[in-house]
Amino acid sequence: MEELSLYAELIEAVSNANKAFIKSEMALNDGDIEKCQKLSKEGQVLMKALINDTFLEIDEIGDNDGSINDYDYPNNFELIKSLNEIIVCVGTILASLEDENVLKIALPKLFKAINTTKEIYLSLFEN
Repeated sequence: MEELSLYAELIEAVSNANKAFIKSEMALNDGDIEKCQKLSKEGQVLMKALINDTFLEIDEIGDNDGSINDYDYPNNFELIKSLNEIIVCVGTILASLEDENVLKIALPKLFKAINTTKEIYLSLFEN
C-alpha cells in the first residue's frame, strides 16, 4: 500500500509541474513574460521537490540503471513530454499491479522517463 501512495504522490507532483510548464509556454505565446516567468518558477520549485524527494523514493522500488530516453535537445517542450511519459508509465503500473510481467516492463520505462526528465530539467534550469 505504501507504493500505491508513492505513485499517487508522483502523479500529483508531476501533473502539477507539467501544468505549470504548459501554462508558462502558453503565457509566453501570449506575450505575457511576467506570467511566463512566474509559472516557470512554480514548475521549477515542484521539480526540485521531485528530484530531491519523490524521484529518490521511486528509485528504491527497483533497479534504476540510469538510462534515458532519446530527445532532440533540452527545451520546455521536451521537459513537458518527459513529464507526461512519467504519468503514462505510472498509469500502466497502477493498471497492472498484480501482473509481475507488466511491472518488469513498465518499471524500467518509468526509471528512463524520470532520468530523462531530471537530465532535461538540470540542463535547462540548473546550469
